[in-house]
Amino acid sequence: MSTVSKTRHADTSLQWLAIGLLFCFGILAGGLWYVQIVSFKKYEKYREVQSYRTVRVPAPRGLIYDRNSVVLADNEPQFNIVVYLDQLRDQFLETYYELKGDRKLSYEEQLELGADARYLTVSNLVNQAGVLINEPVRKLKRKAFEDHYKQNRYVAMPVLLNLSREQMARFMEQGTDLRRYGFDLEVRSKRKYPHGTTAAHVLGYMGKRSRVSSENSPTLQMSFDYELPDAKGRAGLEGQFEEELAGEPGAKSILVNNLIYRQEEEEWLPSLPGKNLYLTLDSRIQKSAEKALTYYDPNIQGAIVVMDCTNGDVLAMASAPTFDPNVFNRSVSSELWGRLSDTRTKPLFNRATFGRYHPGSIFKIMVGLAGLERNVIDPNDKFLSLGYFPLGKRRINDTAVPGDYNFERAFAKSSNSYFIHYGLEMGPEVIVDFSRQIFLGEKTGLLTNQETGGYLPSLQDLKRGWYDGDTANLSIGQGKIDVTPLQMAVMTSAVANGGTVYWPRIVAGWETMGAMGGNTFERERSGRVRGHLKVSSDALEVVQRAMLADVEMNDGSGRLCQIDGYPVGGKTGTAETNRKVEGGRMVKHTWFVSYAPFDDPRYAVVVFVEGGMSGGTSCAPLAEKVYQTLKDLLDPEPVKPQRKQMTLADYERAL
Repeated sequence: MSTVSKTRHADTSLQWLAIGLLFCFGILAGGLWYVQIVSFKKYEKYREVQSYRTVRVPAPRGLIYDRNSVVLADNEPQFNIVVYLDQLRDQFLETYYELKGDRKLSYEEQLELGADARYLTVSNLVNQAGVLINEPVRKLKRKAFEDHYKQNRYVAMPVLLNLSREQMARFMEQGTDLRRYGFDLEVRSKRKYPHGTTAAHVLGYMGKRSRVSSENSPTLQMSFDYELPDAKGRAGLEGQFEEELAGEPGAKSILVNNLIYRQEEEEWLPSLPGKNLYLTLDSRIQKSAEKALTYYDPNIQGAIVVMDCTNGDVLAMASAPTFDPNVFNRSVSSELWGRLSDTRTKPLFNRATFGRYHPGSIFKIMVGLAGLERNVIDPNDKFLSLGYFPLGKRRINDTAVPGDYNFERAFAKSSNSYFIHYGLEMGPEVIVDFSRQIFLGEKTGLLTNQETGGYLPSLQDLKRGWYDGDTANLSIGQGKIDVTPLQMAVMTSAVANGGTVYWPRIVAGWETMGAMGGNTFERERSGRVRGHLKVSSDALEVVQRAMLADVEMNDGSGRLCQIDGYPVGGKTGTAETNRKVEGGRMVKHTWFVSYAPFDDPRYAVVVFVEGGMSGGTSCAPLAEKVYQTLKDLLDPEPVKPQRKQMTLADYERAL
C-alpha cells in the first residue's frame, strides 16, 4: 500500500506541472494570434509609412605636400553642436500647449502655432547652449530651421559651428541636460592651410559643394536624399585635381517613419580617403620668393617663378598680392570679398600663369639666338647706334646711349636699335619660327584651370596686315606678343641647359592609402622633353656669355643681382603699356630672367613686376634674394619623404 500511495502522489505533481505548461503555451499562442491576426493591419500600416533615406557621407580629403613632405594642405577636425529634432517632440508639444492656452484655433492657426512652438523651443535651447560654451548668442535663422524640419528632420541639424577645444570641453562636461534634449557634439573635417598665404595661388581654395548626384563616382551611381555638408576645390590644384583629392564618398541609409523622424540607420558603404598629392615645390624657396616679391613694396603686383632647369620642376611660384585660402573655410564677409575681387589689384589672380604681358627686352634672348643661328648676326661686328632707330617717319627711342655695340654690349646694355636693325634684316618669320620652338602662344598644361598661352603671331598673321613697325616692335618684345612668367622660366631653362625645352612639372606623384593599411605611390614622370632649340652650341654660348655679362659687368643692367662666388646669367626687360598713372606717367612692366650657377646651371629664376621702374632696379634685386636662399639653403637633391607608411621602394619611385 505504501508503494501505491507514493506513486499516486507523484502523479498529482506531474499533473499540475502539465497544467502549468499548457497555460504558458496558451499565453504564447494568444500573443502570437494577437500580433499576427488582430494587430496585422496596424503593423501593415506602419510598414507602408516607413521608408529609407540615403545619405551621402564625404570622404577624408587627400593632403598636399611639398617635395620635402611638408604639409601644405591639411585636414583638421571641426567641432559642431547639432540637435536631433526627433528627440524634441515632447518639448514641441509642451511649448505648443503653453502658447495655445484655452484658445480655439482653426486648422491653419494650429499649423502656424505648431511651427512657432518648434522654432521657439529650439531657439531657446540653442541660446542655452551658447551661454554654456561662452559663445555670443546668435539668432537661429527661421528659414533654415523650417527647411531642415520639413525636409531633413531625420538627420542632425548643426546649430553652433567651429567650436574651440575649450568650448567642446565645456559642452561635454556641463551639457548633460542639453544632451538629454537631443543635442550632441559632431566632428567634421575642415580643410586647413597651415602656412597661410604660402603657395595660395598654386594650392587654390575650397568652396561649399552644391548638391550633386554621384554620377561621376565609379562607386556610387545614384542620387542621395541628403548630403552631409562638404567642400569642393574651387581653384588651383584643389580644383584641378578635385576628383583625386576628394576620394570616394560613403553612404548610409536611415529608416524614417511617417513623420520623417529617424527610426534607425546603417552605414552600408564606407568612404575611401582621397589620394595625397606630392608637389615639386619647396616650401622654403616658395616662402623666400614670396618674401622677396614684397620686400620693397608690400602692395606690389607681380610674380616670381623658380624652376629646376635640368628637368622642368617648378620649385616656387609666387604671385602678389596674395590671399589666405583659410578664409574660404567660413562665410566670407562682403567687405573681405570686395578686397579679394578688386579688379585693380586682383589678389585671386595668378600672375605667374594667367597674366599676359609684353616681354620687352627679355625677348631679345630669342631674337639674338635666331640672328646668330641664321648668321644674320656676327657677335663681333660693330653696330653704330644713334640713340634711336629711324623707321620711316617714326623714331624709336633707345634707352642705351649712342655708340658702337657688338652683340655682348648691345645685349648687356639692352640696345633697342641693335636688335631692331637685325630683326628687320632677318624678318619676322625667323623670329616667330624660333619662338615656336619654346612653344610661345601655347599653354604649358601646368595649371589647367588658371593658365593662358599668351599670344604669338602665326605665319599666316605675318602675311596680312603686317608692317615693318610690327617687326620692329616684335624684335624688342613689344606689340603683338604676350607671354607669362612661367613661359619665360621655360625659355630661360632651355637656354641654360643647352637647348632642351621641358614640360614644366609641379605634381611629383600621388600616394594612395590602402583600405587594409599600407599605401602605394604613383610617380609623375620627371624631365619630360617637349622639344629642343634648333641652335648650335656656339650660338647658345654667345647668348649665355652675354647673359653673364649683363649681371657681372659693373654697368650691366642686371648688376644688382650679383652674388659673390655665385655667378648669375640674366637679362632685364622693360615693356611699355597703354596705361597711365596719376601725373601722366606711362605704366611699365618690368622683367628679370636669369639662371645660376652659371658654370653648372640648375635654377632658373624669373621676376616680373607690374608698374616697375626698370628690370634692373625693380626685379634684379628680388632675384638676388631668391638666389641667396638657393645658395644657402637648398641641397642639390630633394629631401626624401620620411613618412613611415612608405617603403624604400616607394621612395625610390617617387624621387
